[in-house]
Amino acid sequence: MTRPLCYLGRTYASLSYPTAMDSTFHWFWALVGALITAFVVQSIAVLLHRVGFPVVARGAYRAVLLEDEPASLVHSFGRFVLLFWLNSLLNHWTFGIAGYLLLAWFLYQVYHSVTNPPESTIQPARGAQGLSFTLRTTNGPNVRLGNPFRGTFIAGGAGSGKSKSIIEPIIQQAGTAGLTGVVYDFKFPTLAEEVAGSYAGGSVTPYFVNFTDLTRSHRVNPLAPQLLATASFAREAAATIITNLDAKAAQQRNFWIQSGEVLLAGCIWYLRRNHPAQCSLPAAVSMILESAAPQLLATLQQDEEVRGLIASIASASKSENTIAGVFSTIQNYLAVLNTPEIFWVMSGDQVPLDLNTRETPGVLVVGNDPALSSTFSPLISLIVATAIKRLNQQGRLPSLVLLDEAPTLFIPNFAQLPATARSNQVATVYAVQDVAQMEALTSRQESEMILANLGNQFWGRTTNTATAERVSKMFGKVDREYRSTTAGKSKSSQVNIFKPSTRTKSTSESVSIQQRDKLEAQQVMRFGVGEFAGLVVESGRPEFRSTFRAEPTKAVKIAPFQEASAEQVRQNFAAIKAQVRAIVGRETSPAQEVPDSAIAQKEPIEQPAQDSQDFAIVKKAPTDQAPNTSHQEADDDVNQW
Repeated sequence: MTRPLCYLGRTYASLSYPTAMDSTFHWFWALVGALITAFVVQSIAVLLHRVGFPVVARGAYRAVLLEDEPASLVHSFGRFVLLFWLNSLLNHWTFGIAGYLLLAWFLYQVYHSVTNPPESTIQPARGAQGLSFTLRTTNGPNVRLGNPFRGTFIAGGAGSGKSKSIIEPIIQQAGTAGLTGVVYDFKFPTLAEEVAGSYAGGSVTPYFVNFTDLTRSHRVNPLAPQLLATASFAREAAATIITNLDAKAAQQRNFWIQSGEVLLAGCIWYLRRNHPAQCSLPAAVSMILESAAPQLLATLQQDEEVRGLIASIASASKSENTIAGVFSTIQNYLAVLNTPEIFWVMSGDQVPLDLNTRETPGVLVVGNDPALSSTFSPLISLIVATAIKRLNQQGRLPSLVLLDEAPTLFIPNFAQLPATARSNQVATVYAVQDVAQMEALTSRQESEMILANLGNQFWGRTTNTATAERVSKMFGKVDREYRSTTAGKSKSSQVNIFKPSTRTKSTSESVSIQQRDKLEAQQVMRFGVGEFAGLVVESGRPEFRSTFRAEPTKAVKIAPFQEASAEQVRQNFAAIKAQVRAIVGRETSPAQEVPDSAIAQKEPIEQPAQDSQDFAIVKKAPTDQAPNTSHQEADDDVNQW
């Protein structure tokens, strides 16, 4: 007699067995059928989740009372088996009705999941409390970051696999969740292309800034007047620039470095208050490079607030050697920024740095070039630092701050970001090759503060013994039982020849418990590609040692979207120089007169995905008139010093 095993109302197999078989065989074949069906459904759900239909897969998981794909697939597989096994038994007793009910239950859950997607895909600010990142492994249960807003630290030497195994999967899931934010791409366009593919078709607009390929770069002005609320912002921007140009000298905080920061901050704040249309880093740099010391100081002192800001330099101006030393020091630093390409990118207004507002949600990718990282790092640090300040505010959309090769940037007070970002829904990802890199740029104390504020930590292969020992101590020790066995033989020789000699054997066993490192330093130094150990917070698996999968890439090529000819770049450079000469009171020759503003005005721009090159480069705007100050008045001011 043949009895069908029915699931979801359909017969998927027919097994023949004798009518006289007892109930044990019936239960056994029902379990076999449940295992097969559960495997098929689990595989389909995983496939749908990976190919871009996570909402449909979520409906299958909801049928077994799970909200989403679990960290361990064994958990969901067990639930599927139990559900189908019970359905098989009930289906036999209810003449197939249970199978149709199960089919209806599955279809309802899929329909409910599709028509009611998670709020994180519609309004990230409301659904952010349930945001999590899941990293798949090859040798065990997945690792789930239950609360990315607690911060994530990733350390791994070159070739350890941190980008493919951890960073890129986080970017892909951030794009799916609709997170806004800023991404630092040290090897542009590696991560930029991943961001472009992950955010394609979403409501979050991607922006790209780099200094090597101007046709694939938006223009940005981190010193726009609306971003500088007080003089403190100008002072911090100047410190960011100088520190990234010479981190070691900036740490010493000598008179020359501090005076250079004060002078640059004074120029920025003077432009902000008196010439907001020209307020940009290229204009501030040009004021210092294009002006004589007495003339620039006389111009700055015309503003009462700026006069107090540069008071230390004004008091030192009585000594020609001192003031010459201050100007030559700051000019030597800023000379590397005096290029048409840098002036072009940093004098535009095409990127809204309020990236996590509901009106202009966006993700900004700032790219560096390893060959010129020391030149571009000050500019990138200023952009990233300004964007972070705007992101880390209450009542905005959740966002992501991801810094790959983070020690190549100096961002003031970055250690405070992870501590305050959790309440403002900012997920910080800080990736380095080794802790020694962090200590080289900042102090050891600040490096420890950054590590202490990042709750999720991933440690990959390293050749630094100090780092390997640090990871070993982080995992602590474990009690291990050791057994030792001792065996012995003895032979007694009798004097009496009529008595045979005796032989004896003895065996003893001892047991000892000793503490050993749970993860030895040598093991950390021998990790394979994609193998990491670490700690995660708010997760069912607080510590792990796993090999992570290299997920399939979503990267897409970024087509040129900006019109930036060599002539346009040169004209923009000359326009800024001419405006600065007018501001500090110089006579402008007819060949240098450029009536148009060199600052590109903010306007709606088309997205790179549309292959459009209709980007406005320079918009005409009224140029502020130069202060009507005679040379005699300037000379009188200098004499008064």
